[in-house]
Amino acid sequence: MITTMETRRESNEKVNKKIRQQQVLEILSDGKERTARQVAYEMCERGFTNNLERNNASPRLTDLLEERKVMVIGKELDAITGKKVAVFKIVQKEQL
Repeated sequence: MITTMETRRESNEKVNKKIRQQQVLEILSDGKERTARQVAYEMCERGFTNNLERNNASPRLTDLLEERKVMVIGKELDAITGKKVAVFKIVQKEQL
């Protein structure tokens, strides 16, 4: 258990959260609505990450949601899990 906690902490420390947030905002800046998985796929396509893992985007979307820079505008069925997931959109200044 200690090893998994250490590796999780080490991985978390390697991620520059501010840069990752900027990458997420860059993707959402086109005004399209996306799920965390869709954002993660686009992050990989743009070369921001080296894999399609949803967790590349999800924690940063949560941070941006708390900072009111993105908002949840609905739900959508995730094609992989078959579960409903949140759909995010960037907050425009006039929406504040």
